Amino acid sequence: MLGLIVIAADTGTGLSPRSLLEPFLGAPILTRAIAGGLPTNEAVTAVVVVPADLVDDVKQLTQRFGLDEVDRVVAGGPDRRSALRAGLEALPADVDVVVIQEGGRAMTPVGLVDRVVDAARKADAAVCAITIADVVGVDEGGSLLALDARPSLRSLQAPAAYKLETLKAGLDADPSGPNVDETEACARAGATVSLVDGDDDNRLLRDDADVSRALEIFSRRAADYAFVYPSDLLPDDPLQKALDPAEAKSDEA
Repeated sequence: MLGLIVIAADTGTGLSPRSLLEPFLGAPILTRAIAGGLPTNEAVTAVVVVPADLVDDVKQLTQRFGLDEVDRVVAGGPDRRSALRAGLEALPADVDVVVIQEGGRAMTPVGLVDRVVDAARKADAAVCAITIADVVGVDEGGSLLALDARPSLRSLQAPAAYKLETLKAGLDADPSGPNVDETEACARAGATVSLVDGDDDNRLLRDDADVSRALEIFSRRAADYAFVYPSDLLPDDPLQKALDPAEAKSDEA
């Protein structure tokens, strides 16, 4: 079974968890990130990890925006590693592949997670990656050190996917700090991590300037993203209305 963990903990690498609940084109940033992490071709059970004081608010948001795949909203710890472990503990026992999405990835296009999951099932794990466009150098005591590997460097994105045993082994084996990326931890532990072509616009929203750029991107690419809208403001479903016995009785009267 496929699991999804969406991390909206305060790891210091993006917008604050509270900011992720702010509206973004009619839906909170977090709900758009959740939708971007949902596969289109298979069922998934999802867990959202947030600070303890936001658990009830996020539960209400997932219900209002029709994110029925979210089975649990749980409190995470003070850093990414503890938040991730809280999410893993909340997943059902029959999950064998898990997707990790970040709560600030509001511009993840539909279908990207499907390709990542497919690649992970053929390897140990898979992650989205894009070519680094900027010139990269190494500071060697104030002098520039030539970096022959620059053409091979990649910037990693979420969502990423892992076979469950691979992810757990990587987390257990890596002794580094609590905010070390889990993909790097798995690679250090010897896992085969496949690279999947990412999307240049699928950037982690870190500040207000990123949000402004995301609004411009959405205006050009709205059709590439999942439809997210509050259920209480959606128009009536004519099919559901036709099947509602109460409506039928009122029409007969």
